[in-house]
Amino acid sequence: MATILVPVNAAATPAVSRIAVLDWGWAESLLALGVQPTAVAEAPLYGDRVVVPALSSETIDLGLRSWPNMELLRSLKPDLILAQAGYGVSQARLNEIAPTLALPLYSAERMPLVAAEAALKEIAARTGREEAAIDYLQRAHARLETIAAKAKAYDGRPLLIIKFTDDRLIDIYGEGGLFDDVLKRLGIVNAWDGATNNWGFATAGLDAIARYPEARLIIIEPGPPGRFLQSTLWQSLPAVRKGHVATIPPTWVFGAFPSAMRFAEVIREGIGIA
Repeated sequence: MATILVPVNAAATPAVSRIAVLDWGWAESLLALGVQPTAVAEAPLYGDRVVVPALSSETIDLGLRSWPNMELLRSLKPDLILAQAGYGVSQARLNEIAPTLALPLYSAERMPLVAAEAALKEIAARTGREEAAIDYLQRAHARLETIAAKAKAYDGRPLLIIKFTDDRLIDIYGEGGLFDDVLKRLGIVNAWDGATNNWGFATAGLDAIARYPEARLIIIEPGPPGRFLQSTLWQSLPAVRKGHVATIPPTWVFGAFPSAMRFAEVIREGIGIA
């Protein structure tokens, strides 16, 4: 996999030093700017779901992203709180603790990659990391262009991107999601043409996979429990019978710009783009 994009001036001191983050997308964005947050909601799970860029082992866990430990948050006396607009605790209530930047990511506009870039720039402006943001985004866009150029050699088979919720239900990622935005940038077709919610996915049964027999199936780890992938039901699906299945490492489906870059890299490897 390509080297993770990290700003060359990551060691510089940010304009604000104690930052509490209630959304993993903003945590990874802050890390991409070379700033380690003081506290992050559900910090122990971040490494499993988001993976990179990595949080410091000293990061304080603030509890649930949807409902953090408000007493702990207040006791930390942060200089800044980063939250996702329209999710979890209201900005008005968070402002009672510390100045809060609540930014949109997944919304009715359904353009998360554009929103993620705008948010990264806004976080950079608020933390005095504008040059780091310019550096990061320049290299990120150049990398996306490189992968897109190499993707022209791909066989053109549409991708059906799924994540198991159990051994019978899957989330399928399509229009309005971060991964769909990345596929568009890479010139790769997303097979899913069904309806999706504001987060860019639909929940369906395995019969949905069977409706796309020519697609290449992309499974986001972790896969289903037990030996389900060896079951007769799974093996009967057209894409499975034809060997058109690839598994990619955990990648945060509701992430921001760094998650978009991770997805571009893991999908490149998953479908064999050199």
